[in-house]
Amino acid sequence: MKKLFAIALVVTTILPISCGHKTATTADDADSTLTADETVKQGIIQMEKSEVTDTTTWRGALYTYTVNRMPDPHLDKITDSETGSKYMDNTIRLTIVRDGQTFFDKQFTKSDFTSYLDHNFRRNGLLEGMVFDSAQPEGLHFATSIALPQSDSYIPLVVIIASDGTLSIQKDNIMDVDGEDSMD
Repeated sequence: MKKLFAIALVVTTILPISCGHKTATTADDADSTLTADETVKQGIIQMEKSEVTDTTTWRGALYTYTVNRMPDPHLDKITDSETGSKYMDNTIRLTIVRDGQTFFDKQFTKSDFTSYLDHNFRRNGLLEGMVFDSAQPEGLHFATSIALPQSDSYIPLVVIIASDGTLSIQKDNIMDVDGEDSMD
């Protein structure tokens, strides 16, 4: 499932489109190559809004989760030190309904993950995405990423929601290469 997340992340947010978007408010060609779900508004590059709703069964109950990513103009803008391009950070609202009643509802920002980020990602990273990964004995796992804009560098994290609605976060080892992932 981690490989699926990595592939989905690449397809939806990292692969540049060959016919980049340009706008009159962009001073130079630094923003001419945008990812598949980015736009430029008032000179600031932002990811498109996205909402995914799905269900899973866990511990004998039906859970419906919604992951809603929104560019947030109230968060600090991120400036790429090489190009000078400005990026808008995102908020992600995770809502989980269990058997028809709201079980978990939280809006995440990059600041919720700062203890897992080095200085570079705290300063230059964006809250890029969150996807359902799996239902494990300890909770529902949501793969989450903080990424550097216009790059393939990201910090993989796992948000875990326990059966009592408590939240925990762990660093994910998605980038680790083990025997089954080697190309030998």
